[in-house]
Amino acid sequence: MLLERYLAREILKPFLGICAILITMFVSFNWVRFLGRAVEAQLPSSMIFTLIIFKVIIALEVLLPVALLLSIVLGLGRLHLELEMTALSACGVSPLKPVKVVFLFALALSLLVACISLFIRPWAYQQSYDLQAKADTGFRVSDLEAGRFYERKKNDGSFVLFMKDIDVKEGRMKQVFVQTEKGDNIRILSAKEGYERRDPVTNQMLPVLVDGYEYKLSRHEGINRITAFNELTIFPSEKQSVYYTRKASPNSLLANSSNPKEFAEFQWRLSTGLSTLLLALLGIPLSRATPRQGKYAKIFVAVIAFAIYYNLGAIAMTWVEQGIVDPLFPGIWWVNGILIMALLIYYWPPTLIRLRRTS
Repeated sequence: MLLERYLAREILKPFLGICAILITMFVSFNWVRFLGRAVEAQLPSSMIFTLIIFKVIIALEVLLPVALLLSIVLGLGRLHLELEMTALSACGVSPLKPVKVVFLFALALSLLVACISLFIRPWAYQQSYDLQAKADTGFRVSDLEAGRFYERKKNDGSFVLFMKDIDVKEGRMKQVFVQTEKGDNIRILSAKEGYERRDPVTNQMLPVLVDGYEYKLSRHEGINRITAFNELTIFPSEKQSVYYTRKASPNSLLANSSNPKEFAEFQWRLSTGLSTLLLALLGIPLSRATPRQGKYAKIFVAVIAFAIYYNLGAIAMTWVEQGIVDPLFPGIWWVNGILIMALLIYYWPPTLIRLRRTS
């Protein structure tokens, strides 16, 4: 038990560090991307942190397996470089001992990854979609700056907003210009002031214009109508609908679906736990290094191996979605099958005996 705890600790220490590094890099990347959208008033700044949390949860099914693979290569690689594995073999320790420790550690993590992929990830996708849908309903006065044009693209047209001046504390806009476009029809609103109010029915923040004119025109027919108004509330062109996406769909719906894309998504969720376990077992042969190779000699090889495996998985999903291969079998399982065959060759008893003799 002392030896097993020692080996587990040598894997756990780099695992925690690599996880922290990968999550920090992922958060930084998404922070810059969402901050750019916030500057353009396409996303309220108050939503950035929440969206990043959901993005991290979604990415854990990939970040955790790669962190485990690299930590095994680093942890066991150090033992090989400092000849500790040779000393253990000379003391009669079986070469299956590190395999047992890695397998138990990876089994626990693979169950966690499977739970994330099957249950937590779809929930996180749905929450992030709901937040972004709320952000797409319009602009918030507190996120705007005077003297800039803000544009929001929609499926059926566009929405442009400009104000000459703004009082953020009072939530009032001065000299407001609004243009909405849908097909060939254009609607232009010009008002002295503007503010926003909460709709008691939909709970959305709606822009309200005060003392202005409304121009309705067509690209082919010119101005159709000019209307003066004292106060006008701009409602969304259409009600926000709950849209369907397979990444946020429940497992029962995907499992019983005849749609290849939905079935491919379900197989991906099922495969992540197995992939985590297989990548961990792959880390053992990749960790074998000599003192001349250096501490980080096999990290590059491990990264390349993970990239090849992950991209093969993406290709397999695409083939299932496009109907190139049978969705049920081989589906996306042939990628795991290739890795299983490679691991069986390495862990075949004659190979283990040869490795023990050379240790």
